[in-house]
Amino acid sequence: MIGIVETHLVNHSICIDNYKWYGNNRKLIHTRAKTGSGGVGLLVKEELLTTFNIDIEDESTDGITWIKFVEKNNDSNKFYVSVVYLPPEFSARSTNAYEFFDTLMSQIYSIPNGCPFYICGDFNSRIGDMEDYILGVDNLPEREVIDFKANSYGEIFCEFLSNVNCCVLNGRNHISNDYTYVSTRGSSVVDFCITPFENINSLKI
Repeated sequence: MIGIVETHLVNHSICIDNYKWYGNNRKLIHTRAKTGSGGVGLLVKEELLTTFNIDIEDESTDGITWIKFVEKNNDSNKFYVSVVYLPPEFSARSTNAYEFFDTLMSQIYSIPNGCPFYICGDFNSRIGDMEDYILGVDNLPEREVIDFKANSYGEIFCEFLSNVNCCVLNGRNHISNDYTYVSTRGSSVVDFCITPFENINSLKI
């Protein structure tokens, strides 16, 4: 599976051999815009379609899509994947970060208890070496930090993670740990994979 953000699609989808696209294009586009903006989605290998029924579960919010996977021969075996995009602070498309994370939290709480879920995407949140869990309460592997800068979105993001009992996978159980944004102006980590504490050992990034 490949999560993609800022697809900039309008009434279109992404076509790649051996993959199926599940996307959520931005609904509110300026009338004079020549192309779309924002947009998120998930590319899923077609071979998974032989084992799972795969459907878009929720695309009600711009910048967030939820995909549901249910095993065909065992409908009690299911999991959810979400792809998200939170526009940068002070950008023309900036949104209220508190409302964004509140919406995401409500969607998480709607998932049946015990079902695994994974969220990936561009949060435009720099968390530096801030804790993404409650010290003295949660017991998690130490996170290897490479981007030590933080921003206000990062503080809101870490508070959100503590509230939903999730943590970032970046820097934990990793195959590689690198910057997710690189430009002539510098490098940063603003794209994350997150999952509930109990699922942390089932994924590597």
